[in-house]
Amino acid sequence: MALKTQTNIPITNIERIATELRSIRRARKITQQELAVRAEIARRTLTNAESAENIGLKELCRIVNALGYELALRPKDTVIFEELSSVFKDDDSDGTTLRYR
Repeated sequence: MALKTQTNIPITNIERIATELRSIRRARKITQQELAVRAEIARRTLTNAESAENIGLKELCRIVNALGYELALRPKDTVIFEELSSVFKDDDSDGTTLRYR
């Protein structure tokens, strides 16, 4: 039986959302308990959200709103503003990046 290697790279939308929720909360230096109180949810629900476990849509919206964000749906493979620099990055054959002025 082969051992499964664990990586920290989120592979599903749920894992990406969980990772982002945790990152935003930590960047704002908010404890799980503080965020749970702001979102009017149980701390365990927040722990589940940050662990990519099942929570309700209403609870997810409460968490996101308490962090000062909103949920939005967009078509798959849609480029968002923050990703533009990586989408339009040009490399020439020797691996150096071309810069335009």
